[in-house]
Amino acid sequence: MMIDEINEDVTSRAIDLAKHLLSKDLQRAIRISKTAGNVSSPKFDGMPKGGHFGNSSEDMMIMVSECKQLIRDVTQALNQLDSDEFVALQEHYLHDKSAVAIAQKLCVSRRTVYNIINKALNEFIYCYNSGELLVKAQHQLTDNEPVTA
Repeated sequence: MMIDEINEDVTSRAIDLAKHLLSKDLQRAIRISKTAGNVSSPKFDGMPKGGHFGNSSEDMMIMVSECKQLIRDVTQALNQLDSDEFVALQEHYLHDKSAVAIAQKLCVSRRTVYNIINKALNEFIYCYNSGELLVKAQHQLTDNEPVTA
């Protein structure tokens, strides 16, 4: 996708995807990755313990691996933002802090916090996996799909 093809609708959809990614998908990935210590490997001491639908331990290990990759990708994108943008997105989406609490932490006005968050989201959509959210947004708009990450 060329830069001049990125219009306002695509950017808006990509920002919605970024919000969902940061507020829902990332938090889910963090919860799942914390269970990584609870995943056991398959046992080969006789008859198989799993059902005929596959190896649930293997499925869980794959899911944990995918969640850890998501966390790495988001962290890499967030690290490309400036410090105020990083803090604002982290506090707002990961720690569910209000604009007032973020404003106090950054020593800025509440309105400035919203401006920082909006600017950070605009930068995040380009930084996350080299614009993956923009490509996904473009495909969703082309296919008229609902907003989901």
